[in-house]
Amino acid sequence: MNSVVIEKAREEHLASIPGVELAGAALFSEADLPPHIRYRVTDKADLRKALRDSRLWVALDKQQKIVGYAMAGIVDNQAYLTEVDVLPDFGRRGIGTRLVNAVVEWAGTSEFASLSLVTFRHVPWNAPFYEKLGFSIVESSEYGPELRGFIEDEGRVGIDIANRVAMKLSL
Repeated sequence: MNSVVIEKAREEHLASIPGVELAGAALFSEADLPPHIRYRVTDKADLRKALRDSRLWVALDKQQKIVGYAMAGIVDNQAYLTEVDVLPDFGRRGIGTRLVNAVVEWAGTSEFASLSLVTFRHVPWNAPFYEKLGFSIVESSEYGPELRGFIEDEGRVGIDIANRVAMKLSL
């Protein structure tokens, strides 16, 4: 979709990101994201830190409205795709792919050996989407301590970790 541009986020974008995140969460069933979880958004302090560290990207339509975003971090000393969300009305247009590619580019130029993430294995726009982009499933025996901790934390807040999978893209 040529009318949408991907760029590094700026301070003025931060207020719109939670709305995109909530819209993305609404696509999941309550079995995957129970109500007490689906209304959580990324903490403002975490967004600001990602902004300062150049690890936050937005997808802007021609009116400069945010229609998607991606945030990266570092987990177990490797690049980590923390979040990718696209407004449902803008889904299936390649925006998510372009946001992931921006994170892949950051990870590569930052000289990380890989980019990992955690996603739902059974949701079509999750694990199968990332597999099409070259990510592969990581066996739980290969998880680093931080990645293992993320998944355990998800279980503690009510996400069925049997439906979760870690994936990695070698760079």
